[in-house]
Amino acid sequence: MDNSYEEEIEKLLKDTDDIDFTIRKLKFENRGLTATNDKEIDRLEKEMENVVFKMKDAFIKTGNNKVQTKMGYTTWKVLKDKIIYTDKTIEEIQTKYPTEKDDYIKTSYTLQLNPLKKAIEDGSIVLKEMTRETGKKKFVYKYTGGNK
Repeated sequence: MDNSYEEEIEKLLKDTDDIDFTIRKLKFENRGLTATNDKEIDRLEKEMENVVFKMKDAFIKTGNNKVQTKMGYTTWKVLKDKIIYTDKTIEEIQTKYPTEKDDYIKTSYTLQLNPLKKAIEDGSIVLKEMTRETGKKKFVYKYTGGNK
């Protein structure tokens, strides 16, 4: 594991917490103040985007799937796969699998994606009118305040 970026990630995690705290404080104070705080919040939100961008870049350079530091961690969160289908998919299920169609199609004629996904993955059904788009990675981080 390349530890050269761990210290940088730890500092950036602390920066995200400091910025987030300041934003929340200003938003609270903003109830009775002018638009001055809105400008500062906008500036801080841009700064936060920059800090998170740098942290993500440092994280990518580590080559790891997760970096755990005293200040928190960075990792990739894999989002759910997206099932892409057409009206022809429903017709195909009704034609090819008439006895199981209620397992995969709701009465309103929308697909029940979880059981259909399982059936496709285990090979019990094959559909020409459906494709699968793999879930993308989403960068996530958590500031824990120094508690591992």
